[in-house]
Amino acid sequence: MSKLLAFFIALTSIFAMQSCDDDDDDSQPQGNDELTVLEGNITADMTLSADEKYLIRGKVYVNAPAKLTIPAGTILFGEKDSDGALIINRGAMIEAKGTADKPVIMTSQAPVGFRNRGDWGGLIILGKAYNSNGASATIEGVSASAGSENGVYGPGSGNANDADNSGTLQYVRIEYAGIALSQDNELNSLTMGSVGSATTIDHIMVSYANDDAYEWFGGSVNHKYLIAYSTNDDDFDTDKGYNGKVQFGLVVRDNGVADFSGSRAWESSSNTTSPVPTVGGISRHSAPVFSNVTVLGPRLFGTSIDTDYKSAVEINQSSAIKIHNSIITGFATTATFGNEGALVTGNVFSAAGNNNVADGASAPISFATDNAIEGTVTNIFGPYTAKSASNQANNNVYSHSGLPASAYQVGTSPYLTGAINLSADPFFQNVAYKGAFGTSADAGWNITSPWVNFDPNSATY
Repeated sequence: MSKLLAFFIALTSIFAMQSCDDDDDDSQPQGNDELTVLEGNITADMTLSADEKYLIRGKVYVNAPAKLTIPAGTILFGEKDSDGALIINRGAMIEAKGTADKPVIMTSQAPVGFRNRGDWGGLIILGKAYNSNGASATIEGVSASAGSENGVYGPGSGNANDADNSGTLQYVRIEYAGIALSQDNELNSLTMGSVGSATTIDHIMVSYANDDAYEWFGGSVNHKYLIAYSTNDDDFDTDKGYNGKVQFGLVVRDNGVADFSGSRAWESSSNTTSPVPTVGGISRHSAPVFSNVTVLGPRLFGTSIDTDYKSAVEINQSSAIKIHNSIITGFATTATFGNEGALVTGNVFSAAGNNNVADGASAPISFATDNAIEGTVTNIFGPYTAKSASNQANNNVYSHSGLPASAYQVGTSPYLTGAINLSADPFFQNVAYKGAFGTSADAGWNITSPWVNFDPNSATY
């Protein structure tokens, strides 16, 4: 590399970080009179500091081969007026290694009490693994200009690399993100396009997502310990050939909040083209595997739920999703099958007052015997009275630590044992119980640590 080129790369990096010091600027988060602005393209390795606070202004792109390092305890605010979003382009990397006590926080710039879903765009990570959408597809919510790598995912002209590495995301909270630019063209809280299995993403909490909490477009990245709290649309949306694995998840819905497109805990789709496209030498439909997820659906938080709620699990054409060992409660309809290749077995379903089982043309006749269908959640969680999810202070679903008490099973629950053993795949930890928790949280959850916060609107950043 020439000295002149190196100079311009360094100069670009410097201009991407500008000090913002204006006591009269109402857009600043309450209590912070100085922010370091991230904007434009980051073209060289950059390390942030936990001693500073950052403002994501507009779409900020980390370009290959640059790496953005975000230390534990760092706080980043998404700028509302510019639809701030952080995008890790394919070939670039993010290293955001928080800890249970010092998470990395990406949140709204609004002051305490004024934060709302949709305040900023969210985090997008892109890679070079397989997806059935194309070798150089453009991620939702981003308009890539001709010849630009910004927002592009997939293997490009080479072979798809399902073991691609986009970096590390651990102990990260993403709050109030997601922007619906138009129908089916949204920025989610955490969007992943062709992210490979060498990428580490675990211990993530998404709160108040304006669209989906987690959405995958292809890729093979695996996860443990994912929380989706008060999502507007879908909690887990898998699409375009995603075949990764997820173990240990918690979903908590709000009975009064749902998206007009239909809200679900899972929406799994693939590619309706037949045969499925070959991209980078690989051809497959979506085939993710989920295990040990606890879903506290809208009916647990009130007898009246938003009419836009759909099935807890919706499996669309060509998806071969597998869901096992999970406790899925509080949706009026348990599962809708649009593809008989899906495998939903060994789970516990309870609609808390309405037990429609499974529907759709491909719903298996054996669904009710492949899974346990409970008439009431009390057999799983003990005595329970539904109250509003939005009023935590007056809600007996929440323990003193903020974790929904009903996520823990009572000592007499029949589902503390009997889980399907998936440990033939070394990714899966073999636990006896179904759902995310037994009678308490295991050590991997660190559930009372600061990386979990069910009331971010009161947090002082």
